[in-house]
Amino acid sequence: MATTLTICPKCDTLNRIQSESALQKTPTCGKCKAELQLHGLASQVSARNLKRILAKAEQPVIVDFWASWCMPCKAYTPTFERASTTNTNAIFLKVNTEADPQLSAELGIRGIPTTIVFKNGKESLRQPGALPEEMISQMLRSV
Repeated sequence: MATTLTICPKCDTLNRIQSESALQKTPTCGKCKAELQLHGLASQVSARNLKRILAKAEQPVIVDFWASWCMPCKAYTPTFERASTTNTNAIFLKVNTEADPQLSAELGIRGIPTTIVFKNGKESLRQPGALPEEMISQMLRSV
C-alpha cells in the first residue's frame, strides 16, 4: 500500500501515513493526535523537515519550491496538489523559498516555481516553471 511522509505542525513528529486513507479523511499525528495538514497528499515543510523526510523516504520525493508573491507559483499549486493524488508512489512536498532562502541558495534555485525530484536523498531531476500534471507524472516515471 502506498504511503507518504509528513511532519506534524504541532509536535514536529515525522508521520508515515497511508495515501489512500489520507485522501478519504484527514489524517492525525501518531504522537499528539493533531490534524496533519495535507493539500491532496502534498504538505508544506521547512528546509529542516525536508532534509528529515529525504533521509527517511523510500520512494521519490518531489518538491515544489515557491513563494507567496509569485503568481505562477499560485497558479501551479492546484496542479501540483492534484498530481499528488494520482501519483501516490511519491512524496509531494512544498517549500516556501521566502521562509527558507538558505535552502534555495544551497540548491541553486534561480527561479520559482521550481520542481525537483529527489531519489535516495539526492537530486535526480529539476524543472523550472509551472508544469502540467502530465509532466509531473513523467518526471516521476523517469526516476
